[in-house]
Amino acid sequence: LLRSTRIGRPTAEEGHQLNMNLSAFVPHLQLLWTASLFGCVSGWLSQTCHSQIRHSKSPATDIRKDIFSLNMQQQDDPVLRLPIMEAELALSTEDATKQQELREAIGDAKTAAEFGVRRVQHSFYEAFSSQDITLMRQVWSTKDDIRCVHPGMECLIGQQEVMQSWRDMFGVSDGFKISPSRVQIDVTGTTALCTCIEKTHTGGQLECVNVYRREDGDWKMILHMAAPNVMANRGAAA
Repeated sequence: LLRSTRIGRPTAEEGHQLNMNLSAFVPHLQLLWTASLFGCVSGWLSQTCHSQIRHSKSPATDIRKDIFSLNMQQQDDPVLRLPIMEAELALSTEDATKQQELREAIGDAKTAAEFGVRRVQHSFYEAFSSQDITLMRQVWSTKDDIRCVHPGMECLIGQQEVMQSWRDMFGVSDGFKISPSRVQIDVTGTTALCTCIEKTHTGGQLECVNVYRREDGDWKMILHMAAPNVMANRGAAA
């Protein structure tokens, strides 16, 4: 590239010639760099894929097992099939008979879902009022993502913290009646949101949110959050 061996600053003509030579050579460098990078990435991907396939017993078999298991659960649990049936209803625009069958199946599944949520909601407040820790444990999910927020307290996460809070509460109280009112239930897929007003035997009221999740054919509580209704309690005290 450099034809001059003279030490010092090049002349204008030499500088111009150097720039022209570099401009012609840069695309070749870019092409070589791109090819080298592509070769490295391709080699890494190839090694990774071969390694995963070599260490996996049978990826295709595992996927088929998961799909088969999900299909079996959906067949056994109509609530899990709700999103699929609703999608089928939206797509079946010509077959009137199929549309009617889907509407009836969707209605039955929603009724069954709401009934199941109301049943576990009843069990929750029964365990609350009777201080039955065994029944309370049955109401809650066993997953690590459950949460509970008692009035005026911080959020508790995980089954151990949540269950311990109920043990502590039941241990210092003789029990009191809690009854939900103005219950509103919304079921979306495998999740049910339940809002209500908790009324105590002393006339106090708490705004409450309970969230349930469908697990193995049952509704399990994953969130309980209650806070005092200040305005309602103030009116009751007056």
